Amino acid sequence: MYVEIWITNLKLKNVFAQTPYESGLMFTADKMVFNKSEKYAWTGNSYLGLYFSKKDRSGKWLSPMMLKGDVNGAYHDGPACFTEDGNTVYFTRSNSEKDGKLRKNSKQENNLKIYKAEFKGEKWTNVTELLFNSDDYSCGHPSLSSDGKTIFFVSDKPGGMGGTDIYKSNWNGKEWGAPINLGSAVNTEGNEMFPYMHNDGTLYFSSDAHNNLGGLDVFMTTWDGKKWLQVENLNYPLNSSSDDFAFVMNKDNKTGYVSSNRNGNDKIFEVTKNDPTFILSGMVRHKGKMQGIDSAAIEFNNITSGKKEIFYSDSRGQYKGKLKPGSEYIISAGRVMYFPITSPVKISTLGKKISENFTANFELDQIIIQKPIVLQNIYYDLDKWNIRPDAATELNKLVQVLKDNPRIQIELSSHTDSRAGDQYNLVLSDKRAKAAVDYLIANGIDSKRLKWKGYGETKILNKCANNVECSEEEHQMNRRTEFKVIKILDAVSVK
Repeated sequence: MYVEIWITNLKLKNVFAQTPYESGLMFTADKMVFNKSEKYAWTGNSYLGLYFSKKDRSGKWLSPMMLKGDVNGAYHDGPACFTEDGNTVYFTRSNSEKDGKLRKNSKQENNLKIYKAEFKGEKWTNVTELLFNSDDYSCGHPSLSSDGKTIFFVSDKPGGMGGTDIYKSNWNGKEWGAPINLGSAVNTEGNEMFPYMHNDGTLYFSSDAHNNLGGLDVFMTTWDGKKWLQVENLNYPLNSSSDDFAFVMNKDNKTGYVSSNRNGNDKIFEVTKNDPTFILSGMVRHKGKMQGIDSAAIEFNNITSGKKEIFYSDSRGQYKGKLKPGSEYIISAGRVMYFPITSPVKISTLGKKISENFTANFELDQIIIQKPIVLQNIYYDLDKWNIRPDAATELNKLVQVLKDNPRIQIELSSHTDSRAGDQYNLVLSDKRAKAAVDYLIANGIDSKRLKWKGYGETKILNKCANNVECSEEEHQMNRRTEFKVIKILDAVSVK
């Protein structure tokens, strides 16, 4: 939700770069123009100054007042930030002499610098320049970390990525250290501006050269301890095809402000932040086909909270469900009289602050009497038939299939390749099939629903019969464990 701040009584043409202060807002705006006032030659408007406003009891913004003291000079005094106690301000100012005249470098350029001032006796005083400033390039748009030990700012100093980049400087206990470029994850060949470090560790900034909707857009990133993570566009309606910038949040982390010229001149808009929404949708299909399966159950297993939700596919096989923020999920699909073919899908919303849609599609195989289905990754050690841990993982899936379909009776069969003697292979495969059935019984499956048989090498799938030279991969094709539904039990038999 966005509500334009209504500035009354003063004709302030451009109002932007706001920051919460005291019980209101400090912001940058055109200074009032009188007959002999200085004007900014580039725009024809007055120079910028720092103002303060707050709401009355009815919620209406009162007339802005310029900050008192030495922070508003004859030229630009712009985007600023405050320490947590509100007694120190860091602000952008046109490079000027002590007598108030603009200071220009050898190229006759006047650049911006960052200054500090202290609040004493109801006014701002003791204005001092930060040491990393230069006459040869601009520094501005300061933002402090919540502990006051890091200052983020914008500069076009040589050696950057291009345009204006975002830098940081660390306080060493005595002074601010050398500027550090935030690097290519944040900065581009374009312009990165108006950094804002929120107290939750999120860095918000504006850029005209990332994946933009148009003009400047607001982006966010976080530091994972080693690097800045991939930036995310905050998207519409916060961003538009116009310039959207100087995003800040109140301490409640629910409301805030953004500057935008979407209605013409720069204005400040109030922002209400909604929790991100995460939607998972997809389709449940017949194996190898595009045809959807209706009434399939898609289980959203929230392993973070331990809660489960079930959603069902419609007549076209499509489903949709909502995921909770800050959670990890295991998503699976099933239906009575179908085998799951697609493995469960893991989806996480942990750490995600921007709404996102996810997709997960599933395939199920319809139960057909006497149709063999190969259990993948069922392996045994040489000359042994005990169930290995990797085989147990696959058999657990069959356990779930049998629990989901309580009326089916299956035959579990084991097959060998043609190496070793025929009788030996029959005995070994029978022991392996019996071991797999015993595992199913131990995991809660009624023995009446299970039959087993070892086929040895009697059902070779390729040319690799006795005395035929084959590769290991060809022999592996024949060493398999299968099951097939041999009967649908009636309801009485199941009880």
